[in-house]
Order: sequence, then structure tokens, then C-alpha cells
Amino acid sequence: MKRVFVSGGSGYIAMYCIKILISKGYYVVTSVIDKSKIDVVKNALINHGVSCDNIDFKILNLLNDEGWDDALKDCEYVLHMASPVIPGDVDKDLVVKPAVEGMERCLKSAIKNGAKKFIQTSSYAAIYSKKADDREFSDNDWTDLSNKKLLPYEISKTKSEKKMWDIADESSIKACAINPVLVLGPSMSGILSMSNRLTIKKIFSLPVVPDVSISVVGVQDVAEAHVMAMENENANGKRFLLSEKTIKLKDLSSILKSAGFKKVPTLVIPNFLLKFVALFTPSLKMIAKRLGKEEKLHTTNANNVLGWYPNSVELEIVNSAKQLYETGILKN
Repeated sequence: MKRVFVSGGSGYIAMYCIKILISKGYYVVTSVIDKSKIDVVKNALINHGVSCDNIDFKILNLLNDEGWDDALKDCEYVLHMASPVIPGDVDKDLVVKPAVEGMERCLKSAIKNGAKKFIQTSSYAAIYSKKADDREFSDNDWTDLSNKKLLPYEISKTKSEKKMWDIADESSIKACAINPVLVLGPSMSGILSMSNRLTIKKIFSLPVVPDVSISVVGVQDVAEAHVMAMENENANGKRFLLSEKTIKLKDLSSILKSAGFKKVPTLVIPNFLLKFVALFTPSLKMIAKRLGKEEKLHTTNANNVLGWYPNSVELEIVNSAKQLYETGILKN
């Protein structure tokens, strides 16, 4: 039975990956930050009809060397998914340091143990910042680290992936990177991801809908892409931008409205009015800059190399909102 190491096993996307891997007959070794997370993962798997017979847990810290070499022993594949997700302008050391150093610990242990392949969960955040007016991106684009307006999360993902390629290129290990846009869908554990909490809750809190678009992809499709890239030798050395569609907020609101959510806003505010209000409301200035602009994303590698064609995001959007209500984050 082939062994796969998955870092950050209690994570949002990671749990879906573990579910797929076990169902395909792999033995999974996964890391968590403390013992309390072990039951979180086990309960989530059991609740989704997955046996825990073929999974082992290791307590590891992204900022500590202890245990990594032992945890990755005999693992043929390594999915490095553990990385802090803290939005906003926070202390860089809270995000960048563990992202870069944690990846380095995981990758060097993978190389030391003779792992066949290293798959890193990167992000669209490592792709999308070229010039302020650019709205078209592909697998080959990189976020410009000289941009002084980058947030710590964007810096962390870009630096971590660049470091991964530098190390992998100097070794015999095969590597690839998965770069999803905004990932939506319910959490297997019931502990909602930051992306779902912020995005769906924000939509419900808006009094009106601005003419802006966001690129989205479903969590199950993202997990499938990880495993597809792991198993596909043609994926070696490639980055995979993952997006199902770029959708206007008014259309996203319509999806939620059609699913029975009554509190979601549907009235679209005219662009000129929002731009005027933004002159006096700093929090609206970023939205005003995005009015009427729509990204064009090319998921060439995912389509042509992996044969990856997602189709679940509308259902995932609805299920995310349902889980927000079930957990009390949104209230009727």
C-alpha cells in the first residue's frame, strides 16, 4: 500500500484530499498541530463514510524541526498543504515565516526520505499581481514581490512557492504546485474555512450589490486536482491555476436567492454612485477600483495535462451558505 504524507490534515482542503486518497487505497500519514485536531479529522472522515484504518497522525510544527524526518519515512508522495491563512495587513512573521520555513522543512524531509513527488498547495495569490491594470492571468504568471501593496498572505504564498521550486530544481524530487482561486464549499469538519466565512458572510451583509466579479472554484474539485497532479507524471514541474468561473456578485446573489436564502441582497448599486460614496468611505475605495472589471483566467495546465474540468461551484456556494446558517455564523 503506497504511503502519502499530507501536512496540515485538519485543514479545509486537506481533509477532502485525505478522503479521496483513502478511498483510492492509499495509506495516509498526516500532520496536525496538536492532539485535539486528531479527533477533528477522524470524526470528519467517519461522518463522511471513510474508515480511519489507513491513516496515521503526527504532531508537527511548521516552525520546529522535530519529527518531520520520521513522519515522512517511506512516504512516496508528499502533499504539503499546511500554511497559515490570515487575511489583512497583519504581522508578516505570523504568516510568511511559518509558510516559507514550514514548506522548507517538509520538502527537505521529503528529499531526505527519497519521496517520489512533492505537491504544494500554493494559491492564485502567487499569480495575480503583475500590474495594477492586468486582469488576464495564466499558469505562467507570478506575483511581483516588489509591489509594496501586497498583503502578508500574498507574500507568504509567493515566497513559499518560489522557494519550493528553487529547492526542488536542485534535487532529484519531482514537484508541482496547485494554485486555486477563492475556494468555496462546506467544511467536512463543520469548522468553516476563512474564505467561506469572509466571502459568504460579507455578501449577506451588503445592503446593495456592487458591479464586481470574483473567481471561484469548488473545494471538492480542488482536492481532486491535487490527487490528479500527484498521480500524473506529466504534471511534474508544472503549476496549476485552478478556477471554475469568474462570477459577478449579482449572479452569485441570484444563486443564493434561488436556493431560498431571503436575506441576500439583489439590488445592484450604479457604478457612479458607489464611486461617489467611496470618496468619503475609505473601506469602499478598493471595491470602486474593481467596478466593471472582470478577470480572464487560463487554466491551461489543469485542463490539458490533468483533464480537470470542474462543475460544482454553484452547489458549493449554496452548501457553504447552508453551513454558515447551521453553525450560527449567519442568522435568520
